[in-house]
Amino acid sequence: MKNTAILLCGVPLLLASACTSSFSKVRGALNDAPEWYEARRTEIRGEGYPAIADIPTVDANWKPGERLAASGEEIAVIQAAFAADARAQAPAAGAAEIAAVVAEIQGAFEPGLPPGEFFTETEIAAIRASFNVPRVTEGVISQ
Repeated sequence: MKNTAILLCGVPLLLASACTSSFSKVRGALNDAPEWYEARRTEIRGEGYPAIADIPTVDANWKPGERLAASGEEIAVIQAAFAADARAQAPAAGAAEIAAVVAEIQGAFEPGLPPGEFFTETEIAAIRASFNVPRVTEGVISQ
């Protein structure tokens, strides 16, 4: 009975002291939080966003088609300037000029790879013979 009473009194005291220290740690962490933390916390809560009643209304004199015509004229001017630029013109020889550039670049490197050092037919036959074990291949050859 005495041991049970000690446990019943001691455990809540230990939990209370643990909670007190954890609350002070959390409070310290909140005070030492980085600059962006408060903005993120506000965003998560959903605060700072405009209310639906605050949505601006469209001006009655606004006509969507007006700006489209002006932007079409701007695009035509930009396309004409691009077409007039010498760098936009395709080369007359086209593919021949590209092939010449490729040949020039390839000529800067050493010619090709060295010849391969592959096995000769006799070396291949020797390797195959080394794997020819009669007790293993006997059944395969007869079939």
